[in-house]
Amino acid sequence: MYITSAPSRAGPDHGLLRGMPIAEFIPAPATPGARNLLLQEMRETLERARLGGFFYPIATGLAFVVTTREHVGEAVIVTAFFILLAIARLSLRVTPNPDDRETRRNLLAIWFLILVTTFCWGTFSAWSFLNLPEPAPLVAVLFSGAFGMALAHSMCMRRVPGAVAIASVMLPSLVLLWVHVGPGVAIMWAVYMIYMLLVLMRSYREYRTRLELEEDLRKQRDQFEKQSLIDSLTGIANRRAFTESLARALQRARNGSRASMLIIDVDHFKRINDSFGHAAGDACLIALAQRLQAHFDRPDDVVVRLGGEEFGVVLDADRGEAFERAERFRTDLEAAPLVFGVAQATLTVSIGCGGFDPSRHADADAFYLEVDAALYRSKLSGRNRTERASENSRPDPSNRAPTGSVLPEPSA
Repeated sequence: MYITSAPSRAGPDHGLLRGMPIAEFIPAPATPGARNLLLQEMRETLERARLGGFFYPIATGLAFVVTTREHVGEAVIVTAFFILLAIARLSLRVTPNPDDRETRRNLLAIWFLILVTTFCWGTFSAWSFLNLPEPAPLVAVLFSGAFGMALAHSMCMRRVPGAVAIASVMLPSLVLLWVHVGPGVAIMWAVYMIYMLLVLMRSYREYRTRLELEEDLRKQRDQFEKQSLIDSLTGIANRRAFTESLARALQRARNGSRASMLIIDVDHFKRINDSFGHAAGDACLIALAQRLQAHFDRPDDVVVRLGGEEFGVVLDADRGEAFERAERFRTDLEAAPLVFGVAQATLTVSIGCGGFDPSRHADADAFYLEVDAALYRSKLSGRNRTERASENSRPDPSNRAPTGSVLPEPSA
């Protein structure tokens, strides 16, 4: 049975669970964290359901093997039926990233098969007790106890369907033991079933605690990952994010897209610190980062702080368009004083601009060095200007002496 397609949004669900009110059984998750928990639950329920399905035909086969050969026909039919149920569990498929409604439908389909299997086993155990000679009834009862305890431990993701599954395999034997063996044995069986239900409740609490702990750890990991890409002062992307964004942009450029880069350095930034103090200098960098983000605001623009008073921009543009946008930013910045805190100052910047050419640039480092050399020429030419990268440009060793890769490798 395949459950790979999403349900129609215009009508009722189709297939195994036609007309079943999903919300009554599994409420829709209200938060992203709850959606992650539900998706994880669905995947684990499916994995455990597949594992346990084939034990039921094995149990029915053993129950018939220990009897006479008078029941060969029943043995074939019943065992084949449980094999089909096991195959149905094994055949369940889910899409890699189902939406919330599909996740809930999948979870219902899994539990539907589990409960059908346990109900059928309870029915078979009662039938074997009444119709098969010894020791087949004893085999069925022993397997009922084993299945009940296995359900308590492994299918603890949902309390109500888990309890129903346990009752399905245990209650028929309880009734028959009371009627045909004696109340004392039946009471012992009832105590055993109550113990299973208590184990189910404990296993459920432990399972939910583990799921929530894993989700908390996942959130912390995502938060740390996000923080590792953010400059702590300005709140924009940092050099590590620049490295990753540039690598993605260059890969797109190798596939026929465009990629350009700007390296922007504030002219005479030391004067800001000397005139207003280092706190004002930090505020100035924050304001400049905001100005950069306001100017380079297209979906594929990535603005980063490379360090100190140096910023970078990765653009989905050719070299000419990147130069025009850099010049507009430079002239606009010079025309409008930058306000930071209670102070304001007119800033100018020097900009190196270059477009990626797969035929000339072996990698991101080669591209970066070429644009960095253009920035250096901009400074040597009097600052407050945008300089285009040229094919033969090289960084001046006195300005920057990198060791190893110019661009730091992003961590895994």
